[in-house]
Amino acid sequence: MAPAMLTLKPAAQVVRGSRSAFSGLNSKFRAATVSAKSAAPVKGLGAMTIQNIHGTSGRKCMLTGKKANNGYSVSFSHIRTKKLQHANLQYKRIYWPEQQRYIRMRISTKAMKTITKLGLEAMAAKAGMDLMAMKFTDADPTRIAWLKENNVMPVAKDKRASTGKAKLFIPAWKAARMAKKGQDVKAETARFAERWGMVVA
Repeated sequence: MAPAMLTLKPAAQVVRGSRSAFSGLNSKFRAATVSAKSAAPVKGLGAMTIQNIHGTSGRKCMLTGKKANNGYSVSFSHIRTKKLQHANLQYKRIYWPEQQRYIRMRISTKAMKTITKLGLEAMAAKAGMDLMAMKFTDADPTRIAWLKENNVMPVAKDKRASTGKAKLFIPAWKAARMAKKGQDVKAETARFAERWGMVVA
């Protein structure tokens, strides 16, 4: 059996110099630190606020900010697969007693218990939400009676209702091809629009 070879690296040499040799570097470091402090904050890296945590979009509770938790799915052979443990979010129509109206929100089941305990207005104030800016269904009996008397009851909008004749747009490449074939572009467009009940844009 051959003996193992041991090689030693030469020791690193430390060069000692006078303080004046590093004076230029110190001034550069000072200037860099001053410029870093006075620099404007980077966009998108603002301070974490209540508005950033709570929002009207995303899979999170609008009142508590509860969202998915990182976890693992562990098999019998102990193979761990990453997964998200989502919060139990539900769309609920919540009654706001102070303003006598219903507000539809996406909240967690934990927040439903907290609303019963603290109230919707207190939770919304803590979350920094403006309930008056949200869509609502009026439940004030005096207001409903006034709307009936003045015949101004809100009517649900029919999304499938016709909004008039569809507009016909002819792209430039299509018009150029029709002109190349010797066709009258305006006459052909008007004929096509009349046939299919459309309006030339």
